[in-house]
Amino acid sequence: MRCPGCGYDTTPALPRCTRCNALLNAPGGHESAPYQAPSPYQPPSSYQPVSPYPPPMPPPSDEESTRLAPEPWSEPAIWQPPAPPRKSKTPYVLAAAGTVALLLLAIGIVFWPKGGSDPSADPAHGGAGGGAASAPQTRSETPSGDLDKQAGAVDALLTEMATTRTELGTVVVGGCETDALTRVLDARRAQLEKARALDVSAITGGTEMRDALVRALEASSESNQRYVDVSPGCPSDSEVADVNQRASDAKDEFIGLWNPVAQRAGLQVRTADDI
Repeated sequence: MRCPGCGYDTTPALPRCTRCNALLNAPGGHESAPYQAPSPYQPPSSYQPVSPYPPPMPPPSDEESTRLAPEPWSEPAIWQPPAPPRKSKTPYVLAAAGTVALLLLAIGIVFWPKGGSDPSADPAHGGAGGGAASAPQTRSETPSGDLDKQAGAVDALLTEMATTRTELGTVVVGGCETDALTRVLDARRAQLEKARALDVSAITGGTEMRDALVRALEASSESNQRYVDVSPGCPSDSEVADVNQRASDAKDEFIGLWNPVAQRAGLQVRTADDI
């Protein structure tokens, strides 16, 4: 049958139209009005939606706001590779300068003027057409004599002086007897004569070294004479202080010159108190 509402063929066994939902068999023989779909709900124009959350509170006027950092999810800047470093020209400049320097050095060596003329070609030196050749004069740059022999003589004299010094110490401890002091004085005078006669021509600085040793023995002899003058008995320290000081200064000067010579000659290195 046809629907009385929309005219669509529908099954009469159904109470309503499958298309418009109108009653197919209205009671009392009246046809039902066609079905009208309800219109969607329209809120009034003055309606304002109500938020379920309270509005945010404004910040206090005396409170400082902090600016947040950029969002971590913001897109980062696209990475760009750094520009390639510029090549330095310094190594090339240095290499070129070195090459030029070597070239100039080689040219200078090749064309450098020679020294004096050949003596054989000079008539004054007995060259061709000249007179008889004169023998060249040579000058010795080393001291004359035997270094080991002369250094040995000095060392032997120092050994004698050390023995006399030890003997003098024993005499002073024993009370400065006149005979003992006289033997010490005679020994010092003999050593002074030996020092003055030393040959030091083969020793570098030998003259200064010998002079210092002579001054030391002269002062020691003078000190020994003062001991003899007041014997028996020993003089006070003040009576011999000046002469002993002169002897010590001369010995220090001598030792400073002697020890390097002794080391070269393989001899004993001494101190001022040893002599």
